[in-house]
Amino acid sequence: MAIVKGSKQYRSVVVRYRPWQRSAVIILAFGLILAVAFSSTWLARSDFLELEQRLVDENHELKNNLLLATKEKDDASQQLANLKMAATVDRVSVDDVQQELKSYQDKIAGLTEEISFYKGLMSPSERDRGLSVRDLNIYKTASPHQFQYKLVLQQTSLKHRLLKGSVRVVIVGEAKNPEGVSVLRRYALADLSEDINVIDIPLRFKYFQNIEGELRLPNGFNVQKIELVARAISPKKVQIEKTYDWNVQG
Repeated sequence: MAIVKGSKQYRSVVVRYRPWQRSAVIILAFGLILAVAFSSTWLARSDFLELEQRLVDENHELKNNLLLATKEKDDASQQLANLKMAATVDRVSVDDVQQELKSYQDKIAGLTEEISFYKGLMSPSERDRGLSVRDLNIYKTASPHQFQYKLVLQQTSLKHRLLKGSVRVVIVGEAKNPEGVSVLRRYALADLSEDINVIDIPLRFKYFQNIEGELRLPNGFNVQKIELVARAISPKKVQIEKTYDWNVQG
């Protein structure tokens, strides 16, 4: 009996043709992209406006401080001029007038420095932008081995953001060892001051930061200099290394 082989049969599937479906998907995807782009732009604009307003407020505050310091300086200068005129008229109280003159001259010098400080904060030069040391002063006390210190660090920038970093202060001098030979000694500020408990003192400020307190020198320790290393890690990395003579003020 003969076997007849036929061709292989395939199942057919009927798919409905929808020419509008692809167009709808493309339009929907495009709409989503536009929505995301619009949302991102709106959020970015909101952040920018908030930052701009904050900078305007900060600049306004600095201008007010500058105007106040300038007015105080002008008032002190006027008082100084009046006293000089009084001194030429009344020679009886010359000593008292000279004392007042000295007081106003010191005040004017301080206000001039303060004005310079605010101007530096508001419009620093290109090379001065970043972290800088404004002052490092040592003052004597009633005890011959105890001193007061004040360190001022500042951020000079056109846009003041939060500065983070640290500063290390080291007192360098000589002392005699048990054999009576003078050797170099180095003490971190934290070793000599109860007001500081870490070697690397944290910095966190927008305009300036004061570090002050009292330090006590060991017996037989003769100070030669002060070494300072300040580092900022944000908003940009800056490192400052300075050496100061041991200069004690009255």
